[in-house]
Amino acid sequence: MIKPELLAPAGDLTRMKYAFAYGADAVYAGQPAFSLRARENGFKNLDDLAEGIEYAHKLGKKFYLTSNVIARNTKVEAFQNALLAAIDKGPDALIVADAGIIGWLRQVRPNVEVHVSVQANTTNYITAKFWHDLGCTRVILSRELRLPEVLEIKEKNPGLELEVFVHGAVCMSMSGRCMLSNWVTHRDANQGACDNSCRMPYRLYANEGPQVEDYREHDGNFTLQRTDRPELDPIALDEDTWGTYFMSSRDLCAMDVIPELMKNNLESFKIEGRTKSVYYLSQVVRAYRLAIDACYAQAQAGQEMSIPDVAREAISFLDGRGFMTGFMKGPLPQNYESTHLDADAGCVAAQVLDYDPDTRSCRVNVKNPFTMDDSLLLMTPSEMAPCEVVSMNDFRGGAADRLNPGTEGRIFLPEGVKISSENAKFCFFVKKFPNK
Repeated sequence: MIKPELLAPAGDLTRMKYAFAYGADAVYAGQPAFSLRARENGFKNLDDLAEGIEYAHKLGKKFYLTSNVIARNTKVEAFQNALLAAIDKGPDALIVADAGIIGWLRQVRPNVEVHVSVQANTTNYITAKFWHDLGCTRVILSRELRLPEVLEIKEKNPGLELEVFVHGAVCMSMSGRCMLSNWVTHRDANQGACDNSCRMPYRLYANEGPQVEDYREHDGNFTLQRTDRPELDPIALDEDTWGTYFMSSRDLCAMDVIPELMKNNLESFKIEGRTKSVYYLSQVVRAYRLAIDACYAQAQAGQEMSIPDVAREAISFLDGRGFMTGFMKGPLPQNYESTHLDADAGCVAAQVLDYDPDTRSCRVNVKNPFTMDDSLLLMTPSEMAPCEVVSMNDFRGGAADRLNPGTEGRIFLPEGVKISSENAKFCFFVKKFPNK
């Protein structure tokens, strides 16, 4: 059994460094102007790419360049020129969706490793073979596949590397081929300008008719019902003070499927989230690093693979829309969407900016309010453990019982707690919720 690669998103150089610190084997980053994160891409130019690639290679890690824009005629030549310039910086592979661009790359740069993007919607073994025959070394499978379908593709293409998404946001369209953003805001998702219209709040107003005269005076539940298919279950619409989120998919968390994927030698487990915070990224990478390492060690010892509690606990400290296994375990009707936005066990309290060993204190950037009475955990690349706080200073340097978000502060630690200079810049304080 192989040990799969843990592949993490790198929205910019800072996120890349956190991903590697918390255990990612490789990262993927967007090519400037030609990836599907064009608006939020922190890699603005070739110098940024070169710096990221050099950093990864010094650690013995890999850096993949995402170049998966769906190019039109007016972009093809510029896309080709930009690709050639990016290739010269030495990424370990290109992630590409356009079949024509892939064919052209095989001609002009036959030694460059090409991974087929999820945007290509590979959903069966014969399409996977087509890409392999074209010279691609890896295919990123569509999120819509069930586990048996994934395993069949692997069985019938043993020489082809397969990459699957195990965590992150899920598009309400077929692996990202969405036109909703175009319709609502005239921003083309397939050109990297998606504005996440499906995630935005919508107000529910009554249509003409006797059902609801004024939604503000209606104290019942709102539902949507297909008039042409009355046999279908109605879709419940939950509304809070922020509005209604009726297209907001739950986030993918396929941690429970990892043992089966590893048993069948899937090569790469991918985390989505190039626009997520460094805390979210660090906690997710940490969780899946723990899960993969534990399962691999169990398999090497001849034991049944199982996910350790510490990996599941890490996920419970994340904000999100609720989690699901996606399509891996088959369809779960009406369990795909959620308005849930809160973490279950706790939340990030502060990000450590630096550590002073002489005073045993951390200068922090406060992310959520916390007090001296709160239960805090110190999260480092090596562990997350309870941490007593001796005292705190606010941004003015005065003693404080409470620190508020948007400010800096200083946290003083007891004598037994030590943070290495190497780990200090990657640490967080996490607030544990009561009774969790």
